Amino acid sequence: MKKSSRIAGIVTALTVLFCSAAAAENDWPTKPITLVCGYSAGGSSDLGCRYLAAALEKQLGVPVVVENRPGSGSWVAWNRFLHNTPADGNTFALVNLSAVFGHYDDKTPRKETIDDFELLANQAIDYQVIAIRPDEKRFTDYKSLLEYAKSNELLTAASSTGITSGEASVARMLEKFHGAKVSVVPVGGAGDANTMFISGNIDFLIGNVGDVTLNPENYKVIVLFANERDEQLPDVPTEKELGLGDYVSFSARGYAYMKGVDPEIVAKMTQAVSAAIQDPECLENMRKMGVNVELYSGDAYKKLLNDQLEWRCRIWDVKR
Repeated sequence: MKKSSRIAGIVTALTVLFCSAAAAENDWPTKPITLVCGYSAGGSSDLGCRYLAAALEKQLGVPVVVENRPGSGSWVAWNRFLHNTPADGNTFALVNLSAVFGHYDDKTPRKETIDDFELLANQAIDYQVIAIRPDEKRFTDYKSLLEYAKSNELLTAASSTGITSGEASVARMLEKFHGAKVSVVPVGGAGDANTMFISGNIDFLIGNVGDVTLNPENYKVIVLFANERDEQLPDVPTEKELGLGDYVSFSARGYAYMKGVDPEIVAKMTQAVSAAIQDPECLENMRKMGVNVELYSGDAYKKLLNDQLEWRCRIWDVKR
């Protein structure tokens, strides 16, 4: 009888423990939420996180605190986030293509893959474009640029090389798919590339929509690498429209958990982050920064990134 009573007591205790844990999950969140940003305070990535955090507080009813951990292209933050942070649903992170494509980078390959992240929702997409100077005489549109570059090497610029760089990937695509001769000058960032372009030190610019809409008088944008035209550049055709290919390339920012978070919490957070992204005040703040907000959540978000990864693996001859 004593043994039976002891077993019954253990079962009762386990039942209470299980029910308490389940109740805790159902009550989530009960603590402040931390949003990890792997970039310095004050930049566009940080501001996007802060606008999202303010909107997310309305959805969750608890404080959402942005924690900046810059370094190594955000990998200081992602390494700590993935490997040294409890998977309790109280910490999530800003992620971009470097996080989910880093495994395939030939220069600094990461052991982590897209499958190490529990993707929640994408907030922003900035599509790649090609621009020429308004007074350019050698070529006037995308088709004539491609024809010219088949027999004349052209210079462009990119802040990094390889699969994680949208700019370098477009340059590689021009060579691989169109037979163009393109050399890429390494630069410190988009600002340096724009300066070189305006001063005439490179022949054409591979950039993002956001790069060419701030001072549009400096650019003649000749092609957009997207599925459809961008409302910020309504007169610029896509490569597919021109009948010259169907390449899509972009930079993207979104949010993710690490793997291991309770599925019920993941579902709640996905819904909350998605609603916060569409919050009118958050949308207006992002618009003022010139950021194109495109919401993808859950499986749709994962498909978006996997489709882009497939493109880049094809371009760089990388096997997944």
